[in-house]
Amino acid sequence: MKDRGTVRFEDINLEAGRRAHERYTAVADDFTSVSGESTWTMRFQRDDWDVRVVTHTQLTCDDTDFFVDATLDAYEADRRVFSRTWNERVPRDLL
Repeated sequence: MKDRGTVRFEDINLEAGRRAHERYTAVADDFTSVSGESTWTMRFQRDDWDVRVVTHTQLTCDDTDFFVDATLDAYEADRRVFSRTWNERVPRDLL
């Protein structure tokens, strides 16, 4: 990962990087139109060791609930070694 979010720690021969993209939307005063979406990548490299974690989260709502949909994928080199998905509903409780 070569971008502005990369830092090199010479003392321990480690390169750490991050990349984030976030987007939020809403339509006027329609409180059920509000949504947020984020994708984050964290990466660590040293010699032959190369790992990264990618998360993607989306938050939406309707009149009664918030909806959270999220994924987490972990990689060693380019091979996915772990994956998890969440789909949660949270009551708005008058929000």
